[in-house]
Parts: sequence; structure tokens; C-alpha cells
Amino acid sequence: MKESFMSGAIGAFLLTTFHFLYGEGPAKYITMTLFGMLIALDWISGYRASKIDGSYASEYGIEGAFRTAFIIFMPAIGNLVDQVTGMPGTAFGFLVAAFGLHIWKSMTANVIRAGWDKWVPGWAMNAVSDEVEHKLARAIKRREEKEKYLDGDKS
Repeated sequence: MKESFMSGAIGAFLLTTFHFLYGEGPAKYITMTLFGMLIALDWISGYRASKIDGSYASEYGIEGAFRTAFIIFMPAIGNLVDQVTGMPGTAFGFLVAAFGLHIWKSMTANVIRAGWDKWVPGWAMNAVSDEVEHKLARAIKRREEKEKYLDGDKS
């Protein structure tokens, strides 16, 4: 009985919080589910790419967690702006689309870096070529810094 009560209380809290932050209705649920899945795929592909190219660093992952929290709360801010101004989801939609595009580019670039590029259409590779170059340069820099630290250079 106690477990049922706790489960219900936690579920009610989470659902109420979701409704307050992101709004109600199937469109908001589907939008935020897709947004969350895109973030998860970006993390998975980024982790795999960093393991393959040797640039994995826990400090960068910790920074990524803060960045992800920021990205998750931006649509909430848009929803609250919509509520205050009486707009029908305009700010929410804009922020989800803007951040969703950025996450899609990051995820696609990570997929290419991970060696899964055979699954990426040519038009998508062209669309994210700048992001791939940026990620590769950053990965090389992180790998060099990591090797310098591990080798004990203090220059």
C-alpha cells in the first residue's frame, strides 16, 4: 500500500511539473518526447564518437550535462512566455525548433564521427559539414591536451 501511495505521489508531482513547465495536450507530450529522444541520441552518438577518436574526458561530459539541462529548460521558458503573453505556443515552438535543429546537427555530426556515416543521407552530411569540422577540431585539441596531461608535460 505504501509503495502505491509513493508511486502515485511521485507521478502526480512529475506530471504536474511537466504541465506547468511545458503545457498540456498530446502535441506537447509528443514534442517533448521527440526533443528528449533527440538529446538522448546526441549523447549516445557523442559518447561513442569520443571513445573512438580518443577524446573522451569526463570533464567535458559533466559540462555536457549542464548544457543539456539548459537546453531542456529553454522550451519551458518558451511555454511560460506563451502563457504570460497569451500566445498559442509560439515561443515554445520557436525554442523547440531552434534548439532541436542545433541538437540534430550535433547528433548527425557525432554519428559521422562515430563511423556510422553510411546511415546518414548525403544531404544531411552536407548540412552538417561545418559542425563535423568543428567537432573534429575540438576532439583533436582535447586528445592532445589529454595526452599532454597523461605524459606529464608541464610546459
